[in-house]
Amino acid sequence: MEAPTSHSTDLKLLPQLTEKQREVLALVADNRTSKEIAALLGISESAVNQRIEMIRGRLGGIPRGELARLYRQELENFQRISATFPPTWQKIQLPEQASDGEGKGAESISSSGPVGSHSGDGPGRNGSQLSPASVPGESSWLTRDTRGTALVRGVAITAIIMTGMAIAALITSWLG
Repeated sequence: MEAPTSHSTDLKLLPQLTEKQREVLALVADNRTSKEIAALLGISESAVNQRIEMIRGRLGGIPRGELARLYRQELENFQRISATFPPTWQKIQLPEQASDGEGKGAESISSSGPVGSHSGDGPGRNGSQLSPASVPGESSWLTRDTRGTALVRGVAITAIIMTGMAIAALITSWLG
């Protein structure tokens, strides 16, 4: 038998479905029977039917043939968009620190370690988070998220807005 298709692992089609459900749906879209899908995935036929019923429930109870048509349509749309607009982003890469003093110019990136509380080496971090130099660490009152700091921020923002409105009213009355 053939290996399962990789449509579901490569794409995030139909995000309301789980990865396993997308995998089953991709095989349904290839006009496979529940028995064939079970053999390809190494699960029972009843598990396949259960996943298909969960998919149908999440997508409004549409029949199996409509599920296949919907998946093929979404796959075609995704491929057309991907071909038209290829991803242009790249992960930020920091240059290696040269031992001979290279990279110490005014425009080079310093690798002296993290500034503030936002280390790029922690779990769940990819090194692209901003680390403002004005916030020295977790103990800084600016980084705390409590009711008191929220109140202070709210009062400060309100004062700034009120001052701006007063200046605008003063200028308007002065002009005329």
